[in-house]
Amino acid sequence: MKINEAVEITKGNLLTSPSIASFSRIILDINHIQKGDLFLAFNPEEIPLAIESGAYGIISCSSQPLDQEIAWIVVQDMSDCLTRLIRYKLLAKNITLVSLSPIEEAIAKEIIIDHKVAFFDGDLRAFLEFLNQDQLTFIVVHHQDILDLSFEVLNAHKPKNRPFLILTHNLFDATIFYASTHYRINLPSLFLGELSAVLTLCESKSIAVDINKFKHISYFKPNFLNAYGKLIDFGQASKVAIAEEDIEQFKRYMAYIANNATWGKILFLVPIVYVDLFSQIAQTHAYSNEKELCDYLHKENFNFALVLGINDAKLVDALTIFSKPTDEPNLFSGLWD
Repeated sequence: MKINEAVEITKGNLLTSPSIASFSRIILDINHIQKGDLFLAFNPEEIPLAIESGAYGIISCSSQPLDQEIAWIVVQDMSDCLTRLIRYKLLAKNITLVSLSPIEEAIAKEIIIDHKVAFFDGDLRAFLEFLNQDQLTFIVVHHQDILDLSFEVLNAHKPKNRPFLILTHNLFDATIFYASTHYRINLPSLFLGELSAVLTLCESKSIAVDINKFKHISYFKPNFLNAYGKLIDFGQASKVAIAEEDIEQFKRYMAYIANNATWGKILFLVPIVYVDLFSQIAQTHAYSNEKELCDYLHKENFNFALVLGINDAKLVDALTIFSKPTDEPNLFSGLWD
C-alpha cells in the first residue's frame, strides 16, 4: 500500500516527510512487526518497539511523531481507521466473504481443498492482518461484525435437488454418488442437506472439493463406549454418547434418533434447568460437572446418551479423565484367583 493511499483511506493526516513510498503489510500485533510494515498503534506505548522493529509507518491518534524519517499518520478514531482499511482491502483484493451455518462450515472445512478459500475465526484486528495474504478470493467468516463490513456476503442455500444420489444411509454414515464417484462418508443423513448446500455453493463458484478428505465433524459425533464406560473404536459398541451445546440442535438430534432408531433406549443428560422439559420424553438426569456426567454415562443403561451443554471435545476429555476405575478382563484373568 502506498503512503498516499493509506492517508486517503484512513482520512488521516501525514505529519512527516518520509523517503519511503509504500508499506509491505498492515500490522496490528506488535509481535508481528517486520521491516517495511505499517503499524496501527491502538496502544501508543508499543510505538517505540514498532519503530525499532522496522516499521515504515505508524497510524496513531497522537500528533507528536517519534521519528521524522517514517510515515506518521494521525487519525481521529482508530476503530474507524480499522474499518476503513478492512473495507479497502476487501475491495482492492476482490475478496468475497462467505457466511455459513456452523454445520455447513464444519463440512466445508473437511472437503474444500481450494487455496483461494480460507477460514477465519477471530476479531476485526486479527482479520485485517489476515488480509495480508495473497491469492485469497473467498473467506468463510461467522463473526457478524466482520460480515457487516463487506459489500457482498455469499451464503449457502439448500438446493431443491441434491447434487448427489443417496445410495445407502445409516444412523451415523451415508454412501452417496457424486460427480461419477461413490463416497462413503461418516456423516449422518441428518446433515446431507448441509452437504448439498456446500457442494452447490462450491460448484457455482468453481471451488475445488475432495469428498475423500472428509473424516468427521464434531456435530452429532458418536462416541462409542464399552461396558466399562471407556471410549472405543467407531461401531464397536451399542452404547453411544453424543454431545451438543446448542439446545435447538439438541432437539434436532432427538427427533432424528426417534425417527431412525426406534429400537434404541435414549438417555438425556442435561443442565438442571432443562430436566423438567426433557424428562417427559425420556429418562433424564441433571449433571452439574463433568465428573457427575461421566458417572451417569458409566452406570446407566442406554443405547444413545444425548448430552446437552457441552461440546464434543470437552466430552471426550471428560470421558478420558474420568474413566471408570474397573479392571477390564484379559487373557490371564482368573489364572491366579
